[in-house]
Amino acid sequence: MKKILLASVVLLLVTSGYSQLNNSWIDYSKTYYKFKLAKDTLTRINQPVLAAAGLGNVPAEQFQLWRNGQQVRLYTSVPTGIMGSGDYIEFWGEMNDGKPDKALYRNPDYQLSEKYSLETDTVTYFLTVNPAGGNLRYTATANNTAGNVLPADPYFMRRLEYNYRNQVNKGYAAVIGEYVYSSAYDIGEGWTSNDTYPCCAQSLVLQDINRYSAGPPNSVMVTTAVAGNALYTRDLVVRVNGINVLQTPMPYFNYRKDTIRNLPLSVLISPTFIGMSINGNSTNANDRVVVSAFSVTYPATFNFNNQKNFYFELKDNTAGNFLVITNFNNNGIAPILYDYNTGRRYLGDISTAGQVKFALPASTDTLRKFNLMSQDVSNVNLVTSLTSKTFVNYANTSLQGDYIIISNPVLYNNGSGVNNVELYRQYRSSAAGGSFNAKIYNIDELNDQFGLGIKKHPSAIRDFIRYASQNFSVAPKYVFIIGRGLSYIDYAANQSNPISDQIDLVQSFGWPASDVLLSCLPGTNVPLIPIGRLGAINGNEVGVYLEKMKQYEQVQQSTSQTIADKGWMKNMLHTIGGSDSTENADFLIYMNGYKAIAQDTFFGAHVETFAKTSVSAIEQQQSLRITGLFQEGLSYVKYFGHSSANELAINLNYPENYQNNGKYPFMHVSGCTVGNFFTYSPGRVNGYSGMSLSEKYIFLDHKGSIGFLGSTHFGIAPFLNYYNTSLYNDFCKDMYGNSIGNQIKSTLQRLGGNPGSLDFYTRIHLEEINLHGDPALKINAHAKPDYVIEDQLVKFTPSIITVGDQTFKLDVKHMNIGRAIKDSIRVTIKQKLPNDTIRVLYNQMIPATMYMDSVSLTVNINPITDKGLNRLIVTLDVDGRVDELSEMNNTLTKDFYIFEDEIRPISPYNYSIINQQNITFYASTANPLSGQRQYVMEVDTTELFNSAFKKTYNVTGAGGVIQFNASNITFTDSTVYYWRTSTVPVSGNNYIWNNSSFIYLQNSTAGFSQAHYFQHLKSTVTDLNIPANRKWEFDKYTVGVKIKNGVFPTAARNAPDFAVEIDGNNAIQSVCGISNIIINVFSPFDMKPWRNAWPGTGLYGSDDVCGAERQWNFQYNILSQAKRIAAVNFLDMVPNGYYVTVRNTSGVDPLTNTYPNTWQDDTLAMGSGNSLYHRLKNAGFVDVDSFNRARCFNFIYKKADNSFIPAFKFSDGIYDKIQLDVICPVSKSSGNITSPLYGPAKSWTRFQWKGAREETGAGDSILFKVIGVTNAGVETELYTVDSTTKDFDISAINAAQYPYLKLKMYNQDTIQGTPYQLKFWRVKGEYIPEGAVAPNILFSMKDTCDQGEQVDFKLAFKNISQAAFTDSMRFNFVLTDRSNVPHSIALPKGKVLVSGDTLVVSYRIDTKDYPGSNTLFVEVNPNNAQPEQYHFNNILFKELYVRPDNYNPLLDVTFDGVHILNEDIVSAKPHILINLKDESRFMALSDTALLKVQIRFPDGSLRNYSFGGDTMRFTPANLSTGNNTAVIDLLPYFPDEGYYELIVSGKDVVGNSAGAIEFHVKFRVITKAMISNMLNYPNPFTTSTAFVFTITGSEVPQNIRIQVLTITGKVVREITKDELGPLHVGNNITEFKWDGTDMYGAKLANGVYLYRVLTNLNGKSLDKYKGDGDNTDKFFNKGYGKMVLIR
Repeated sequence: MKKILLASVVLLLVTSGYSQLNNSWIDYSKTYYKFKLAKDTLTRINQPVLAAAGLGNVPAEQFQLWRNGQQVRLYTSVPTGIMGSGDYIEFWGEMNDGKPDKALYRNPDYQLSEKYSLETDTVTYFLTVNPAGGNLRYTATANNTAGNVLPADPYFMRRLEYNYRNQVNKGYAAVIGEYVYSSAYDIGEGWTSNDTYPCCAQSLVLQDINRYSAGPPNSVMVTTAVAGNALYTRDLVVRVNGINVLQTPMPYFNYRKDTIRNLPLSVLISPTFIGMSINGNSTNANDRVVVSAFSVTYPATFNFNNQKNFYFELKDNTAGNFLVITNFNNNGIAPILYDYNTGRRYLGDISTAGQVKFALPASTDTLRKFNLMSQDVSNVNLVTSLTSKTFVNYANTSLQGDYIIISNPVLYNNGSGVNNVELYRQYRSSAAGGSFNAKIYNIDELNDQFGLGIKKHPSAIRDFIRYASQNFSVAPKYVFIIGRGLSYIDYAANQSNPISDQIDLVQSFGWPASDVLLSCLPGTNVPLIPIGRLGAINGNEVGVYLEKMKQYEQVQQSTSQTIADKGWMKNMLHTIGGSDSTENADFLIYMNGYKAIAQDTFFGAHVETFAKTSVSAIEQQQSLRITGLFQEGLSYVKYFGHSSANELAINLNYPENYQNNGKYPFMHVSGCTVGNFFTYSPGRVNGYSGMSLSEKYIFLDHKGSIGFLGSTHFGIAPFLNYYNTSLYNDFCKDMYGNSIGNQIKSTLQRLGGNPGSLDFYTRIHLEEINLHGDPALKINAHAKPDYVIEDQLVKFTPSIITVGDQTFKLDVKHMNIGRAIKDSIRVTIKQKLPNDTIRVLYNQMIPATMYMDSVSLTVNINPITDKGLNRLIVTLDVDGRVDELSEMNNTLTKDFYIFEDEIRPISPYNYSIINQQNITFYASTANPLSGQRQYVMEVDTTELFNSAFKKTYNVTGAGGVIQFNASNITFTDSTVYYWRTSTVPVSGNNYIWNNSSFIYLQNSTAGFSQAHYFQHLKSTVTDLNIPANRKWEFDKYTVGVKIKNGVFPTAARNAPDFAVEIDGNNAIQSVCGISNIIINVFSPFDMKPWRNAWPGTGLYGSDDVCGAERQWNFQYNILSQAKRIAAVNFLDMVPNGYYVTVRNTSGVDPLTNTYPNTWQDDTLAMGSGNSLYHRLKNAGFVDVDSFNRARCFNFIYKKADNSFIPAFKFSDGIYDKIQLDVICPVSKSSGNITSPLYGPAKSWTRFQWKGAREETGAGDSILFKVIGVTNAGVETELYTVDSTTKDFDISAINAAQYPYLKLKMYNQDTIQGTPYQLKFWRVKGEYIPEGAVAPNILFSMKDTCDQGEQVDFKLAFKNISQAAFTDSMRFNFVLTDRSNVPHSIALPKGKVLVSGDTLVVSYRIDTKDYPGSNTLFVEVNPNNAQPEQYHFNNILFKELYVRPDNYNPLLDVTFDGVHILNEDIVSAKPHILINLKDESRFMALSDTALLKVQIRFPDGSLRNYSFGGDTMRFTPANLSTGNNTAVIDLLPYFPDEGYYELIVSGKDVVGNSAGAIEFHVKFRVITKAMISNMLNYPNPFTTSTAFVFTITGSEVPQNIRIQVLTITGKVVREITKDELGPLHVGNNITEFKWDGTDMYGAKLANGVYLYRVLTNLNGKSLDKYKGDGDNTDKFFNKGYGKMVLIR
C-alpha cells in the first residue's frame, strides 16, 4: 500500500503556450484516403490501388499527400494527366516520430528528442485530390554525369545520430521518500537510455564511420541530450574515444542539450569507429542520468556502408558537386536521389561498377539535404489499399453539443444490440437528465482529425476540446469520456497484448494519467470545460452507470419531502486511515475542518467519523456501522489516509457488501493511486474481480457510488488538504447545488489559476485528482430549506402517561432536509386539551436548523383539564419567514392520552333524547387495562345531585366497558336527567365524577336536546347570560366617555380638540362654527350615537351638518331663540334612559354667546319653567349659571335615570382646554347563544324550539341558525330559521358530510333591553353506533418476552349501542420501538358489529425486530372511519418489554472433520464444514445471508462464495429439534498450490456477530499427493504409541500399511488403514495406538523394532513430502524408521 507523502514545497513554474490546432490542415470539402506506415522507406502507390479507391481518373498533378498535419512532397511517374496502369505515386515514407508530442510538454524544449513517438511508430497518411494546385512535387531532373568537368568531392560532413529507446523515462520528479511525478510532460520525459549510474557510463561504439583523415582539422561536432534522474549534484561528462569533450554542472533533475563545436579531427583516433561515453560524475553511487540522444558530425568519405537508404547533407557550392558514392546497395538498379531543398529527383549513374555518380548543380543554400534510396524491389514499400475518409466538420452547428460525450464504438453495443452510450446521450438531452444538447463524439474520428491519425494521442481529445470551446456556437458545459483508458506508458509497455486495446478505449493525458489536462490549455491546470470519465470496457457497464444516474437524479427531483426520502441526503461519512495514532490525529485535524464546513454551511451535514484502529473488535464494529450507514444512505463519503488503487487502510474495500440501492454517495478519497484505473490490468476483462476500487464502486449494479474522486498518483497530506478544503467550500457553500464538474473546476481555478506562481506539489494534485463519473452530476443539494417534523422525532416519557405522574417529559427533534441557512425560525409546541382549548408549551425564535435540533420540555399535568385524548401540535417556521421546499411537513399533530383513574359516561349519549324506560347505562374506564375496581353511578334531576330523587348504583369489575342496570327508575316525561360516574376512591381520595345528561320524551324520536338550566349553562353565549334566577339577560358593561372642548381659537382650533370619545373612538369630532350648543345622544344598550342628517338639512331643527365627522352632532345656534327652543324640544323627545352630552362652542368675544340669563327669558315663549336653562338645570347641570362669560363647558347626564350622576366641567377662560372623563354603565341590546356540539348522527330530521317574551310590546327580534360541522371541525351555516317557525325540517342535511350540528340563536331588544327567553331547543335524528374496547370481556398479552418470541394479542371490542355498525371494522395496530419509531402492522378487517355484538382483535407479534421497551397502540375504528359518539374508549396502550438477545452465536469450522491450525496443510478438495450455533429458542438460523464465506487465493484475490450448486450448500436450523444450528458444507477445489485464507463471518437473526472479529484461518494446499516421514510418538514407549505424519494432495491414499519388523527383518505386525482410524489430507495423529503386540495379540519383547510405511493411490505409491524445516530424515534409513519398546 502506498504512503501519503509529506514534504517541503519546491517551486516549479509552468509555461503556457497556444498553438495551431491539429485539424487546421483539413479541407472538409474533400475526401481523404488513409493508409499507415510504421517504418522509414521509399513508398509507392501503384495506379491499380488508386483505381480501386476510385481515383483512377484523377490527373496526376492533382494528388496531394499529408502526414501529421504537414503536406508531403511526392513524385508521380507521369507529371500530369491520367495515370496508366503502370504508373505510381512515390514519396519517402517516414514512421511516426515525436514531433507531434512536442506540444504536449509544459515547455516544448523539455522534449530531449523528437525521434520516437511516445504513442506509436505507426503514422497515418492522408491522400486527397486538390485541383487548385500548389501540390508539392519532386521533379525528375537529368543527372548529367557525362558532361561533368568537376573532380569528385573527397568528403562530406556526416552526422551520425543515435536515439535511445531503452525505456520511457518518467522525467522530472520531486523526491520525498518516493519519487513524485507530474502528469504534464516534463523535463527528461520520453524515450531514453536505461538509468546510467556513476560507476558505469552510457557507452556506445559507432562502427563504419569512414573518417576522411584529410578533412578540416577542427571540424568535429558533438551534440548530446541528457537529463538528471536523481536528486543529487553532478557534472555531465561527455567523452569521445576516452577524451573529455564536455564537463559541465547538471544537478538534480536538470537537463542539458549541448552542442560541442570545433573539436579537433584528431579526437577521432580511428578511421572506422567512434567510442562515445556519457555519464554523471556524482560521488553518490546511486545517482542516475538518462541519455536521450547524441550525434557526432565529422568529415567522412562517400562510402555508404552497403546501405539501401542513406541520408546526407552538403554545404553550399557555387561550382556544383560531383559525387562518386561507393558501397551503396542498389542491386543493379539506378537509385533515386531526392534533393529536399530543390525538390529535384535524380536517378544515379551506375555505369561504373560499385559506384553511384551524381552531377549536382551549383547551390548557395547553406545546408543541402539529400536522401539516396535504392529502387530494389525489397526496398520499395507498396501501399496495397486505401481507406476512404471524410472528416466530420464540427463547424456545422447541428453537430455541436453543450454536453460532449467522447466514446469508443466498442461500447455502442452491449452484446444484445443496445447502445447504452446513445441512451446516455438521450437521457442527458431529456428534461430529467438536464435538457442538455448532448452529442457523442467518436474517439476514432477525433484521433484522425485532432490527433493527426496517431493512435491514442492525447492531442486528439485536447485539441478537440479546445476547438469546441473556441468554436461551438453554444459553449460546451461538460465533457464526459465514456471508456476506460491507459496511461501512455502502460500502453506502450503492453500494446503487443490484445488485452491492451480492450481496456484502453479512450486515451488519457500523460503519466500519471490526467483527464484534467485533456481539458486544459497547454501549460495550465484549469480545465476549459469540466471533465469526467466513465472507465467502462463494455456496453453493459455503461448501462449499469446510466441506470444508477437516472435513479440518483430521479430521487433528487422527487417532490416527496419526507425524512425517509430526503433525510439521508444530509449524511456524510468521514474515514481516516493513518498508519499510526499520530497520523490519525493529524488527519483528524484536517477532517474536522471539512466537517465544520459541511455542518455550518448550506449543506448542513450530519457527519460521522471513523479512524483506522489496530483493535480488531473495534474495527469490526466500525465496519458494521459503516455498512449500516451505507444502507441508511450517504451523500458523501470522504476518506483521508493510505491507499492503493485496490484498497484503503480502513475497511471500505468491499462495496458489494453495502445495500444502498438508490442512495449512492459521492466517494472522495485522499490518498495514493486510488483513482488510478489507467493501469494495465489484464484481469479487468474478467469483470468485477479485476476492477480497481474506484471501478468497483462505480460499476456495481444498484450499489456502490455515483462518482469517485481520487488521485492517479501519490498524495501529499498538506496539499491534499488544500484541495479538499477548497472543494468542500465549493460544494457545501460557494457553489452549493452546482455540478461536481464545476465545483472541481472552481477549486482548480482557486488553487491553480495563476500557473506562473504555482508550486510543483500543488500542481501535481490539481493534475492527478481525477473524476470517475459524470461531471454534470450534482452532489445532493436543495434549492431551499425544508424544516420537517415527523412522528418518530417526538417522544413522550413515560410512554403511557397518567395524571398521577404529575409531569411528563417531551422531547421534540426537528430536521432540516433542505438547504441550511443562517436565519431564525419560530417554533411552537402546543397541547390541545380534551376540551379543545390550546395550551402553548413552547413559542420561541430559534436559529434556523442546519441539520437537526431538539427541544426538551417538562410538562405539568393538570388533572382537571388534561385527562383524556390530548393532541400535541408542533409547528416549525410558524410565521412563514423562510421560503421552503415544502410547507406541508412543518406541522405534526400527534395524539396522546393522559389517563386518570376515572370512568366516563357513554350511553345514553350526552344531551340525548330517551324514549324508553328501563334503559341500561354504560360507561368506559379511561384506562381500559385498569385492574379490578368498584365503580359508582348517580342519577338525579339536578346536576347538583342533591334532590330527593337521586339514585345511586355500584358495580365491581375490571377496566373496560362498565354496565349499570338502573331498574328502579321510572322516568317522567319531558324531564331532564343528570347522571355521573366515578371510581370509588381508595385511601381517602376524592371522587372523580364525570357528568352527562339526557331528556326523557315518551313519544319522541331520537335526537339531542337542551331543556334545563344546567344544560343551558353548557352553551356558549355572547353578550348574554343566564344567572341563578334562570332567566336570560343581556350582559352589563361600562364605557369610558371623554368630552373635549376649548374656546376657539385661543384654546382649541383643531377638530380633535372638539371631540366626544367613546372607549377611545374619536369618530365624533369638530363643530360647525361658534355661538353654538352641541347635543349628542347615545343608546344606553351599546352606547351607539344618534346620527344627524348628512348631507342635508339638520334633523329636529338643528343646524345643517358641515362635515362627515360632525354627522353625530345636533348643533343649535344659541344666539337664536328659535334654535334654543328647537334644542329644548329635541331634549324633550330623547327617550328616558339615554345618555346625553351637551357642550358649547364659544369665541373669545363675549358677544359671540348668549348666556343662561338670556335663556331664561325664553319662558315668555315656552311657558313657565320651560327653557334651555331649565332643561339643563333640571338634568343636573347645577352650575349652568356659571356660564356668564366667554368660556366653554361639557355636560353629560342620563335622562330620567338617577342611578347615573350627571357630570360637567367649565374652562377657566379662553386659553385652557378641558376634558370631562366619565364612566357610563350600559347594557348589551343583542347577543347570541350557541349550543354545544350535537351528534354525531347517522341522519338528521327536525329542528324544534320553544321560548317566550319577557315583556309585552315590541322590541324582541330573534332568529336561529342551523350549523353543520364536519369531522374536521369545519362549520357551515346551513339554515336560517325565523321566530315564527318552531318545527323545521332538516332532513336534507347530509349527515355523512355534517355528522355534527350546532344551533345558534340571535337575540336582540334595542327598546326594552330584555332578551327573548329560550326554553328548549333540540334536533332530531338517528343515532350512530358506539363501541368500546372491553378487556374485561377478553384481553390477552404478555408484558415481557424473549426477543424472537411470538406474543399473542387478543382484545374484545363491543357494540354497546342500539345502532349497528354498517361496515367491516378496521384496526390501527402500531408498535413503537425503543428508538421511538412507530411500526404500523396491517390487520385484516373485523366483522360488521350489530347492536350488543363483540369482536376480537387478534394478532401474533413477532418480537424479532423489537428488542427493549416497546409501546403497543391499538385503535379500533381508526380516525372514526365509521362515526361513533366517543373515540377515547376505542384505544388501548400496552407496554411490551422484549428481553434483547445480546448473546453471540458460536462459529465452528472444520476441514475434513478436523480443526486445523494456522498454515496447516489441507486437501486440494477439502470438505469444509461450518457450523453456526445460536442459543435463541425462537429465531432459527435459516437465512443464508447470516453467513458470509470468502477465500483469499495465493495471488491475493478474494473470492466470495455464494450458495447454490455443488460448491456450497446451506442446511438451515430446525428449532423443533432443539438445536438452533445452521450448517454450511463447502466443497471447493484449489488447483493452485500455495497459501489460502478462509474468512468466515456469521451472525444470528438479530445481527449479533459470531465473535468480535471474523474467523480467519490460513491453510496450505499442495496439489501433489505425497506423504511425509511417519514418526511414532512417544518413542521410546511403554504402553502404546501413535503415528504422526502429513498427507498432501486432494485425497487420502486408498491403501496405507505400517509394517513393524524385528531388526532381523521379520514382519511381526502389519497395521492397516482401517485400523489407523480416520485420516485426512494434512497433519495426522492416528487415533490408533499400537500397544506393542504382534499380529496374534502377543506382547513383543522389549527392544528395538523397525517399521516402514507402504502407500497406494490409484496404483502408485506416494512420493515423500518434506516440509520447511523438516529434518526427520536422520531418523530413517532407506525408508525404515526405528522404535523402542520398553515395558
